[in-house]
Amino acid sequence: MAMDRQRVTVCIPHWQVRRYITLCLRSIRRYSGRYDLEVIVVDNGSKDESLGYLRSLRWIRLIERPEEGNANWPNNVFTAWDRGVREATSPFFVTLHSDVFVLADDWLDPMLRAIQASAEVAAAGAWKLYLENPLYAFSKRVTGYATGRVKALLGLGQEVEWRQGHYPRDYCAIYRRDVILDHQLQFHPLHGRGGGQGRGGGYAIASQIWDAGLETRMVPLHQMAARVIHVAHGTAGLVGHGPLKHRRRQRRIERRVERILRQPWVRQLEADSSLDGQEPTH
Repeated sequence: MAMDRQRVTVCIPHWQVRRYITLCLRSIRRYSGRYDLEVIVVDNGSKDESLGYLRSLRWIRLIERPEEGNANWPNNVFTAWDRGVREATSPFFVTLHSDVFVLADDWLDPMLRAIQASAEVAAAGAWKLYLENPLYAFSKRVTGYATGRVKALLGLGQEVEWRQGHYPRDYCAIYRRDVILDHQLQFHPLHGRGGGQGRGGGYAIASQIWDAGLETRMVPLHQMAARVIHVAHGTAGLVGHGPLKHRRRQRRIERRVERILRQPWVRQLEADSSLDGQEPTH
């Protein structure tokens, strides 16, 4: 199925991560020439130079929410998508994190194929691209889930009960916009409705999709991993964004962020300011 010139909206919540949002947006612009793309960035009260950078970009739609801030994280990430889906103008709505970078020209194709496989499919995406423990990651990649024995060995508690397999993780997932609007679905926590009670983002909206009698589809991890990279907790690895609770985990993330940001393709994106220009780059 040809995916060229599909009209798609990509929505990215943002707060004070100039380096990440620059790489994220430049990678999208570099590798999205085959799509009719609308990019919405919802800024949650940034007070640093990143806001000025976003204001300078004429090829994105910037929604500013100065009343927001880091104290309201992560709920303002979810409400940013709720706002974005109402502002979007295309039939497909992609949620993206600012620490997701695009690697290939056909990066949206696997999700578009999955969501267009049936009119009953309302969302598509993959599970986590990156998991800190290699045994846990191996189990997920091979079997699609971490077995109870593996989780017990790793001290991760009991197996989680899933509906329809794993839900599409919101770091990079696609949704039918008309389904969200017609059924009044939401990304922020539901507080008493359905399986997403108390949990926001991809889990909350997936549970509402299932409650509406519709489906979610999972894209194989290897298809997503070949097309996007998710730093995962990357903000914690940047100076000035506060450590995680566990120092050893903090340092692991910092080392991983350092390795990624030293890659030649990252350096090329950082050096290519032409991708910030007004005209599309193909």
